[in-house]
Amino acid sequence: MKRSRKQHIRCGVALACALMTAVPSIPVQASQVNNLENKTSNLKNQLDGLNQDLVAISDKISATQKKIDQSDNEVYRLEASLKISYNNEEKQYENMKTRIKYMYENGSSTMLTLLLKADSMADFLNKADFIENVTEYDRNMLENMVKVRKGIEEQEKDLKKQQQELSDLKSQMDSEEQQLKNKADATSTDLNDFNKKLKAARAEQARQEELKKKQAQQKTQQTKTAKKSTSKKSSTKKHNKKPSSNNSGNTGGNTTGGSGVRHGNYIIPSGGLTPQKGRITYNGHTETYYSQRVLPGGGLGIPGRHIASDGTIRDSGNYIVLASDDYPKGTVVQTSLGPGKVYDTGSGRGNIDLYTDW
Repeated sequence: MKRSRKQHIRCGVALACALMTAVPSIPVQASQVNNLENKTSNLKNQLDGLNQDLVAISDKISATQKKIDQSDNEVYRLEASLKISYNNEEKQYENMKTRIKYMYENGSSTMLTLLLKADSMADFLNKADFIENVTEYDRNMLENMVKVRKGIEEQEKDLKKQQQELSDLKSQMDSEEQQLKNKADATSTDLNDFNKKLKAARAEQARQEELKKKQAQQKTQQTKTAKKSTSKKSSTKKHNKKPSSNNSGNTGGNTTGGSGVRHGNYIIPSGGLTPQKGRITYNGHTETYYSQRVLPGGGLGIPGRHIASDGTIRDSGNYIVLASDDYPKGTVVQTSLGPGKVYDTGSGRGNIDLYTDW
């Protein structure tokens, strides 16, 4: 069933106010805070691990650079030795060339001079052997110097190869170090962001908990106030309630006595519900009316349905047609305008709707 337009507006406004008061804009669950705490802790552990890796690779880079510096010094020393070797080799080669040239140009006369000056053939042979030995010495010296030079060149070659390997290794570690620094910077940025989110979530959680406390206090206070108001209304109603007539039990149809209020063609007892009042408290419940002019209610199968002189819709037993969520259909309930019978629902707990033609 439907209520009057005034009732719908009043209920809608009350519901909107209740929702605005009771529901927070962005609820923060404890699980959200826990997730943020876990994420922040994981990021902190990651950052600590990255910093340890940075220290380790920095130590390796320093050790590699030290080896490179030592290798540079060794190369410098070998280059100096190689230069000396080249010079000695060149001098020996020039000396040998000079002696060979001299012997070639003066070979016959030299041998003749040695023969004439020799004391004996043995002396001549000894002097000839000496010249040959000198030539052999020059050749051996040159060969040794060449070997020394080649040895130094091999050492230099190996050392430069080692230098290149160390340099490549250092470049690789420099790249790894930069990658670690970039990752550490990104992790640090993420950690700062999650710290801010965690701080905001904790603040919002604290705000919501405080709001819940205030709402609980307000609800408790409203409950106390409502109880006091209900008690006061019940006391007032007991003082103002008029005794019902003796024949109002089962036959129905009799309205309360006293002077009446005219509403159009109807005369309504002034002591009960009227269109002007719209809502009253009576006999432990609230009463409102449902006008068939808003929505004609002919579909309830009410026997002997008719309109009484006070404008209420009644059945063949002269009971006022009622809607209630507190009583089963067919239950007879005493209202401010006389006895009524429940035919419909949808009035809401604690409230009874009287069907009228008002």
